[in-house]
Amino acid sequence: MLLAHGSPDPRHARDVAALRGRVAAAAPHLRVRAAYLDHHGPSVGETARDLAGHDGEITLVPVLLTRAFHARVDIPAAATELSEGSGRCVRITDALGPDPLLARALEELLAQRSECQVVVFLAGSSRHDAVDDLIRSLTMSLTPERAYAFATLDDYLPLPAALKGLGRAADTIAVSAMIADGVLRDRMVRRSAEHGIPFADGVLAQTDALTELVLRRIERG
Repeated sequence: MLLAHGSPDPRHARDVAALRGRVAAAAPHLRVRAAYLDHHGPSVGETARDLAGHDGEITLVPVLLTRAFHARVDIPAAATELSEGSGRCVRITDALGPDPLLARALEELLAQRSECQVVVFLAGSSRHDAVDDLIRSLTMSLTPERAYAFATLDDYLPLPAALKGLGRAADTIAVSAMIADGVLRDRMVRRSAEHGIPFADGVLAQTDALTELVLRRIERG
């Protein structure tokens, strides 16, 4: 079960559903479902009822990029609800990030772009250490053909500081480190446009690298 945050924006569920489909197509021996913590269904409780009466362990993959609040608190609670509601054992994998494959996913989104400087836009978190862990992993894993800086939608890493760090050259582009499209990515695009920065198309859920990452989580935990 891929467990995502959920959003009132239907694009979020669309992209998570597409990711589920890509994972299912790559691993036809698995029964792959998607569920959501909030905003819309299927919820964890609904999915648990659907899975009751069947045998076998359920692998829960948090569709999250950091080990912040949702990964530390909401995911274990969801696993308990899923186990109690289905009567089955539940194994929780690591969140999708940090992981070197996220760097490859970003590079897929940038593959058709020629700019040599990139601002990677992150949603941000009250757990700055979780954001720092993700950035550290990306910095170590991104190829050196481009220069990278990082910005968040909150005040932790402001976009102007990221641009200053790059030297604000004309050949700069921004890219979203978001799993799915929605209002947060829209804000990233608008904020970049205010600074004259073009924005790369796509989200991580559309990349081969994220599909591979989910499969690795399922196989290895």
